[in-house]
Amino acid sequence: MNLNYRQQHQLRRLEAGLRRADPHLGAMFGIFGRLYPHQGLPGWEQQPRMPSSRGRIPRAIRWIFAAPVAVATAIGVLLSKAVIVVVPTAQARKFAHVHEQTAREQTQQ
Repeated sequence: MNLNYRQQHQLRRLEAGLRRADPHLGAMFGIFGRLYPHQGLPGWEQQPRMPSSRGRIPRAIRWIFAAPVAVATAIGVLLSKAVIVVVPTAQARKFAHVHEQTAREQTQQ
């Protein structure tokens, strides 16, 4: 039986759960596996083989478009935060400078 790693892992988890839940039934399945080790599965129980690159190409295309969009979004967020921090500070300096000039003018009079 040709299974990928994830499917093999799921089968092992099922087997472990079965052995814990019903040890007698688990032992019977173990005996069956030893009696017929090279018995193939019927065709209707087997999964069709898919080419390994079938899912990779669409995934790669999604990453090609998603990565620049994520980077552009991150840059946009950082720039907007910088503008939010810098602009009020610059305006505050400008108004502080104007306020100091008016205060000097009033003290000189």
